[in-house]
Amino acid sequence: MTKKQFISLAGIFILGCVLMLTASLSKKHRTAVEWNGTPYNLESVNPVDAKLARSYNKMFDKLGDAGVGLAGLIVAVSIAVAFFTSQDKRKAFKIAVLDCVYFFISGCYGNGIYRILKTVAGRIRPYMYFANPSEKGIAEGDFFRSWPSGHSANVFIVFGFLLTWFAVRYADSKFKKPVLTVTCLICVATMILRLLSGNHFLTDVLSGAAVGFVFSYGISNLCYKIYGKEKEII
Repeated sequence: MTKKQFISLAGIFILGCVLMLTASLSKKHRTAVEWNGTPYNLESVNPVDAKLARSYNKMFDKLGDAGVGLAGLIVAVSIAVAFFTSQDKRKAFKIAVLDCVYFFISGCYGNGIYRILKTVAGRIRPYMYFANPSEKGIAEGDFFRSWPSGHSANVFIVFGFLLTWFAVRYADSKFKKPVLTVTCLICVATMILRLLSGNHFLTDVLSGAAVGFVFSYGISNLCYKIYGKEKEII
């Protein structure tokens, strides 16, 4: 790795960390929304979102969490399998570390952006328009952080990264289509679960998916373009 490449990657990494820090500080200093205990009026929501709005469902909420965890696990397993099936373990280890760093950087950008947007938008979650809102969401002051969907963003951060990773490392792999297909199905399922759990509107999950994919795919491609685009990088 040349000095110029290192400086470029370090700059991208630092900016990603700055985005995460900004997101954290903005959330911390954001004025909390006061709720008087009365459900919000669903008629104030656009017709498309209102039609698909649901009351809170704890089981679907937990399954949505599982979807994000499963998507992240696919990245970990994919990189691990690539490492353990490689003949040159020393070289494979360096590549695996680089891939993990790029995934982390992509996650910083996707998470930083969607969290900042959540704080700025302050959109009320769907379950607040019904009689049984999430007690945890109210207690933690999370009920006014609906747009965009963080779960949708995170699963598509995974999909965007894997799409780049396979293109760069294993374009001809027989596992490429199965892994990407399963990941895509998990992404869609997670979005649906966030709707059914009453945590998000349709525009929330679509916006979250777009933010996660665009930043993950864009940043990971940029990182690999700077250093590591070819298989033989060490």
